[in-house]
Amino acid sequence: MTIHTVDTVIIGGGPAGICCAIGLQKRGITTLVIEKKSFPREKTCGGMVTGKTVDRLVELLDLSDDGDLESVFCDQSKVVALFSGTDCLTESTVSKPFRFVKRTIFDSFLVEQYRKKGGNMLENTCCKRIDLQQHKLSLSNGDSVAFCHLVGADGALSETRKLLGYRAPKLGFCVETHIPKKQLPDCRETRIAFGAVPKGYAWIFPSGDDFCVGLGGVYQKKIPYNRLLDQFLSSLGVHPQTCRKKGAFVPYGKPVNQAHGSGDVILIGDAGGFVDPIYGEGLYFAVASGMEAANAISESSENIRFVFCKRTEALRKTIVQGNRLQKFFFKPTVQKLFRKIVRGKNGFVGFYCDNQIAQYNYSYARLWKLYRDYKRLHH
Repeated sequence: MTIHTVDTVIIGGGPAGICCAIGLQKRGITTLVIEKKSFPREKTCGGMVTGKTVDRLVELLDLSDDGDLESVFCDQSKVVALFSGTDCLTESTVSKPFRFVKRTIFDSFLVEQYRKKGGNMLENTCCKRIDLQQHKLSLSNGDSVAFCHLVGADGALSETRKLLGYRAPKLGFCVETHIPKKQLPDCRETRIAFGAVPKGYAWIFPSGDDFCVGLGGVYQKKIPYNRLLDQFLSSLGVHPQTCRKKGAFVPYGKPVNQAHGSGDVILIGDAGGFVDPIYGEGLYFAVASGMEAANAISESSENIRFVFCKRTEALRKTIVQGNRLQKFFFKPTVQKLFRKIVRGKNGFVGFYCDNQIAQYNYSYARLWKLYRDYKRLHH
């Protein structure tokens, strides 16, 4: 049995955990990452990387510009099309392309950056017990870890969150597959299709030689997600039985309330409920919450939870406002009206993508300002 002694132990080696670990290693704060799988490993994820995510990665990795990340991206797209079933509503050009990653490559890249900074990771290892009184972890391999600070970054179904007694966030569910691009010769853009799944959407994202095709939304036990994806694939002319599908839960509502609890423990990424409730975008919130966790730990040796909650106020506000909008937006009557209004509005949808998806230039509570500014600029 080995006893590891570090300042901060991070449970979960996905983007949230590794970005936190990189931020700490940069500051000379010792870390240990506990990861239940081994790298490279597959993750269910559409793989879209928005401009705001790229900006945070450039900052975290001390890069001169986003060109230094080009080798990580497998594809990009400057055209975004909205569909209602198979009916194209809009086809818009965005000012900067959306980038896409394969998670096997992206996650391994981040782990490599972490190790270059002297970081240590235990793979194929789980946390079995957390002793907050003694500041110790018991691991599945028989080792133990003595720590000052603990960061839970182990996903939507976080075991760390359960061990700490936090209430779980509401969940969404998504299922996806990859198909060769030659099977969809007419698709040359990023597609979002409404109506394929209740309280959610379907997508077609470019992914190198493939398209990532999937759907997801607010989780409801009665919804047959695999069958709905089969129907969506069939509508595209793809035989579903030839596709290998995989699914995953994602948080899809309010972030975990961390206002109370141990001052030495924080939850980030999916474990903390940090996901956009409208689009389901998780990579930005993983990177941002991981970086803010590192900032909180480096700024405060005592109550890191309090500092982290203050530093993530804007992220939480975005999620809370988005959650309110999501409940309204996905109502059938609102969806019907939305499709009628948005049809043919290519310019507006492009403006929205540039200002509300690529960046959060407007709050969800002030989207009327976005529309006003679009009208003013394009009168």
